[in-house]
Amino acid sequence: MILEKITIEGRPIVALNARQKIKIKNVTVQMLITIGLNGLTTLASYMIELLGFTEVNIVVFYILSVLLTSRFTKGYVYGIISSIMSILSFNYFFTIPLYTLKVDDTSYIFTFLVMFLSAIFTSALTSKLIKSKELSNEREKQSHLLSKITGTLSNTSEIAETAKVSAEWLSSFLNCEVNCFIPNQKNKNAVKIRVRDSGLTSETFEDIPEDIMKSLILDSYTFPVEIRKTTVCYFCMPKEIMDLNSDNKFLLYSIFMQITISMERVLLIRDKEKAKSEIELERFKSNLLRAISHDLRTPLTRIIGTSEMLMNMMTDEEDVRLVSSIYEDAGWLTRLVENILSFTRINEGGLSIKIQEEAVEEIIAEVMNWASKYYPNHNCKVVLPDDVFFVPMNGKLIEQVLINLIGNAAEHTPESNEIVLSVWQEEDKAWFEVKDDGVGFIEEDIPKLFEMFFVSKNTRGDFKHGLGLGLAICKTIVDFHGGEIYAENNDAGEATVKFYLKLKGES
Repeated sequence: MILEKITIEGRPIVALNARQKIKIKNVTVQMLITIGLNGLTTLASYMIELLGFTEVNIVVFYILSVLLTSRFTKGYVYGIISSIMSILSFNYFFTIPLYTLKVDDTSYIFTFLVMFLSAIFTSALTSKLIKSKELSNEREKQSHLLSKITGTLSNTSEIAETAKVSAEWLSSFLNCEVNCFIPNQKNKNAVKIRVRDSGLTSETFEDIPEDIMKSLILDSYTFPVEIRKTTVCYFCMPKEIMDLNSDNKFLLYSIFMQITISMERVLLIRDKEKAKSEIELERFKSNLLRAISHDLRTPLTRIIGTSEMLMNMMTDEEDVRLVSSIYEDAGWLTRLVENILSFTRINEGGLSIKIQEEAVEEIIAEVMNWASKYYPNHNCKVVLPDDVFFVPMNGKLIEQVLINLIGNAAEHTPESNEIVLSVWQEEDKAWFEVKDDGVGFIEEDIPKLFEMFFVSKNTRGDFKHGLGLGLAICKTIVDFHGGEIYAENNDAGEATVKFYLKLKGES
């Protein structure tokens, strides 16, 4: 059953198929009230005439009947009808000649005119006041209704729970069946909530196929709840809902607005809790990594120092090769530990950056000294501008970026391959590029290379797997400097990582 008018205090809702009967009944009742009041006024006028009252008192009685008619009927029409009936009754029963509609005394015409205008004015004013009061009461009831809905929805904490409560409210107010579908993006199915019997009976169905959901949506008056450009759920009602009058439609849309706001609140709370859990997890990771890194730093320093001393003392080629391998592995572990410590400092905002003008040649020289020490067998080449080149940066951090990039290139390419470190100026940017002539990046890996803990599968057999922090730390440092970093395969399919720093920086 579909409503003609929404009611609030539990009154029955009129069905569309009974509209005409109700309308005829209302008109009949209004006319009976109008005729009845006019008849009672005429009878009362006879009585006061017998008591010796003048015609002026009778006119006042008839004006009073028009006022009462306007009070107990709806609209201006019945007040006008009552005004005309009052003039005719007064003329017929109380003016000479009696019991005719003739007027011998022309002064009565003026009396009739004044009586008619007074009756019309009082009728219009009374009808307007009554309508304003009814409108005010209706607005108050609507506000109370929306307040109750808001209060109920504020206690929900999940989308499904909010949808169920909302469907029950809608079914109760519209006195019809309401279906709610909550799409599941993972398996393309939906959860269906059906509410019948004016919100008293609700059922939940899991895994409704998408085609069934779309079919019911097309066959119904559907309101989709969209939040952040995503449809969270659909409320489906009979199509006859579209025939509601403007006031009831406004109330219905206000209810849907409250539902949307409530669902958005639920999503915001869920996102907040998720973000809080992720922050706590990241904090735990950082504390764990920092503790492990600090514990590893001291023994690694001793291993590097001891192995370097042993290399200088030994003469046997096999022994030197063995100790050299220990030295290189310890150096690799040391760089890994430094990256972990840098990651924890960056993640917790403990990395302070002081930017000043630095000579690029000095930074590159430190990087190449490091490369010749840890990768002496690799062919590392440098391409620099002819003039002295100063760039606003934190030298130690940019040095770490270049060390990470060269170390990454060296670990992924054989010793016979060439690694080229290039620096050049382009407009207001200083570009740094590390290119190798190895196998390059896997294309689908490129968007993920700068993510924390991402490790590509495109590695050599003797490659020492890291934690996937090197490139992520490079990106963070470059971002802190206001630059950008990119990874790509060049035309020959070789790996290239480059970044730029702005030449106009803060000192």
